[in-house]
Amino acid sequence: MDYPVESLAEAREYIESRGLRAVEIGFADINGNIIGKRLPTSFLLGRMASGTGLCRAPLTWDIQHEYFTSSAFAGFSHGASDMILVPDYKTLREIPWRPGVGIVLSDLYVDTGERIQVAPRQILKNVLGRLDKLGYVSKVGSEIEFYLLDENNNPLFGGKQTYSLGQAGINSDIIDQIQYSLEGLGIPIEALHTEYGPGQMELILEYSPALSNADNTILARNAIKEICVKNGKRATFMAQPWAEHSGSGYHLHQSLWDQRGNNLFDTDKSVLGPYSAGLLKCAGEFMALVAPTVNSYKRLADMSFAPTKIGLGYDNRTVSTRLLGSGQGARLEQRTGSADANAYLLIAASVASGLYGLENNLPAPELVVGNGYYNPDLEDLPRTLVKAAAWFDRSETAIEYFGQDFVKIFSELIHFDIDAHHRAVTDWERERYMENS
Repeated sequence: MDYPVESLAEAREYIESRGLRAVEIGFADINGNIIGKRLPTSFLLGRMASGTGLCRAPLTWDIQHEYFTSSAFAGFSHGASDMILVPDYKTLREIPWRPGVGIVLSDLYVDTGERIQVAPRQILKNVLGRLDKLGYVSKVGSEIEFYLLDENNNPLFGGKQTYSLGQAGINSDIIDQIQYSLEGLGIPIEALHTEYGPGQMELILEYSPALSNADNTILARNAIKEICVKNGKRATFMAQPWAEHSGSGYHLHQSLWDQRGNNLFDTDKSVLGPYSAGLLKCAGEFMALVAPTVNSYKRLADMSFAPTKIGLGYDNRTVSTRLLGSGQGARLEQRTGSADANAYLLIAASVASGLYGLENNLPAPELVVGNGYYNPDLEDLPRTLVKAAAWFDRSETAIEYFGQDFVKIFSELIHFDIDAHHRAVTDWERERYMENS
């Protein structure tokens, strides 16, 4: 999409013409949740270029805001320093269900003026900058699943209701509000439909340049959760809320374009082949980025629509990567992501994987035919965060494309989640062991 403003002057005009009284200056923390500060516009208008300060901890805390790091970037041993949120005013828009309040996404800086390279949005920007040097433009489409819940966190409707227009109509009060609110926020939607689990939905965002798609995905997740709460309901992007129901994935459709607007996946097989090979080569190494929690891996099961094997198939949902479409619609779908992933990091992981294939001129992979779940020639995806962490920890490719500092911080995060899981005592354990032990 074209954002409403391109400059400080346009941002000021937009704020004043809309009568905005406050603007939320936000960014995605390492877990993909938007956090930040609400600034009265009377304050913001005088300091629009300078941003606002905030502790660095959000880039180094877990999903419950537990501070896990000892790194020089943000650890207590280094003072838990500040960073500066500098708004990217191209992302400014009014929040339609809260008239008079705007939101803008930010890039992060240290007080001496350098950009913070470990910020998730910057990680994606750096990968896209490297791609740009080769003359390519990345376009992506995000498909992300989530559950609609009642006030007691139970599914809003029962059964497998995939593509059900009946259930969409019955629950149109909340589904309509989600659609119209996201559109009012400037987020272009391709579809919003019921999915494979009770209360499960899928949001499909229109194909767009990778950074704007990531921005819109981050904003959409935040908006859906807020809209649901305001209507006495809940939404969760947890990957596997219930063992007996379908998990929630995040599938990324992607293609590379030249500067003249041609889809190179259709016109240049020397681009498609190495790029798709890179997606396969890095799938295991980057799995922790696209499935970042212990819970993420509980959705990976044979015959489940979630992949367990690394392979490329034409219009084949039984492997990690699906080739489909033709002409301007030719694309690859990476199916390894879970709904709890940080959109910036998931998109960065996919684009970096394809970029690795291009830069190393990897040979095009053979297409998998038939059921990939039981194909003995295919390599397994990591099926636990423990295994994914081991792949990520030893990945020289991750260091090359994301930087040593980020890899260290993200590795600490996933190991922190693993350790928290190991220490937890669950109801299942009490029911199984307490009486007879």
